[in-house]
Amino acid sequence: MKKLIFITVALIIMATACRNSETQIQFHIDSHELYPEAALLVGDSLYRQTPDTSNTFVFRLPEQFHPTFGAVFFGQKHILLYMAPGESTGISVKMEGSKVVPEFSGKGAKKNRYLNETNLSFTPDFKLNETDFAASLDKQLQQLYKNLEAQGFDRTFNELEKKRLKYTLYSALPEYRSEHLYAINNGRYEMNDVYFQTLADVFTEDEDMLNMSVYQDYMKKMVSYIAIHNMPEFEDYRYVREQLDYVTTRFKNPVVTGFMVDAIISEYIGRNGIDKLAELEPIHRAKVTDPKKKAAFGELCNKWRRIAPGQPSPGFAYRNVDGQIVHLSDFLGKYVYIDCWATWCGPCRREQPALAELEKKYAQKNICFVSISCDQDRAAWEKVVREEKLQGIHLIADEADTFMNAYMVAAIPHFILIDPEGKIVNAKMTRPSEPETEKLFSTLKGL
Repeated sequence: MKKLIFITVALIIMATACRNSETQIQFHIDSHELYPEAALLVGDSLYRQTPDTSNTFVFRLPEQFHPTFGAVFFGQKHILLYMAPGESTGISVKMEGSKVVPEFSGKGAKKNRYLNETNLSFTPDFKLNETDFAASLDKQLQQLYKNLEAQGFDRTFNELEKKRLKYTLYSALPEYRSEHLYAINNGRYEMNDVYFQTLADVFTEDEDMLNMSVYQDYMKKMVSYIAIHNMPEFEDYRYVREQLDYVTTRFKNPVVTGFMVDAIISEYIGRNGIDKLAELEPIHRAKVTDPKKKAAFGELCNKWRRIAPGQPSPGFAYRNVDGQIVHLSDFLGKYVYIDCWATWCGPCRREQPALAELEKKYAQKNICFVSISCDQDRAAWEKVVREEKLQGIHLIADEADTFMNAYMVAAIPHFILIDPEGKIVNAKMTRPSEPETEKLFSTLKGL
């Protein structure tokens, strides 16, 4: 029966391919475990699908696209995939314990078997000096190239796969920066210029590779490490400007340049808000031409504008340990200092003694302290709150956490301060342990 399903999927693919030029990826899971959704990642696009009654997911790709690598994700698992226009593919997955065993059909079946069966494991010798380490990577890469050529694949696939192999293997080069210090047990050793030059020499601007995560990761780390190397001491905004200077003066391909400029500026704005937007936005506007990236950057900035000081705070309706629903509006008339945390978060837990001191010191003031947990295990959260007798108001976020999303809480602990009118004082408030927190409290009117 299992084999019959796989044959049926393959026949459907061939019949569909004969009728039109649409490229389909049909993905079948042979498992008792239910997967309500699977996703196909192709470049910057993520296609989501729900299964039919036979536990098969069907993805339809645009008529025109360049041959590329991608991946099918289901649960915590994924399968590498090569896709080319007009080459529909069938994948049938069996689960052997936690191991994923895929079978492929369609024109690209042999290539996809190669992708998922080729062993890329390699243990670099981080004790080697910079020059010898780079040579060891190149030697390993040539062996992988030789294995690829022996497969008899077409030139288009081989050229793309050589690039994937190169950046997969050379992902060890950025790691060398820290691993070498550990391997030689010398924390004071400073990388020489040969290392940073090798980082740059390995990299080639190639817009066709931008949809590969290994290429993106290498490029981002290369630019980051070279920028830090050029700085006498680290400062976040200076770090951003060093990266932008390197990219805008060294990169020649406008598409690759635009990708990196967007990544650098968007990451900084995402972390720090729009205080430096006047300086950064003109660079983004001049270098980034992709409409999707421009729109995403505009929305990111608008999110920060919506949580700027003086704006009405987004609301929440969360349950406390007794199961009662508590709204943000319940605290109108008081300042609200909000701690976004989790029981498993070490830095969050280390802030709690200082938070308890604040709660005690300001108990008679016009301020309340609200802790919102993002724990998924409600029982674990309740146990900590009750057994440790945590003070203040304790709530737990639900799955549709629009409040933390609105505040772009990407890391915890995260603190927020809201005034008695429900307006934002600071969307990224200082921590309880920082002296600046009480200094700011001392300036609040009506506290």
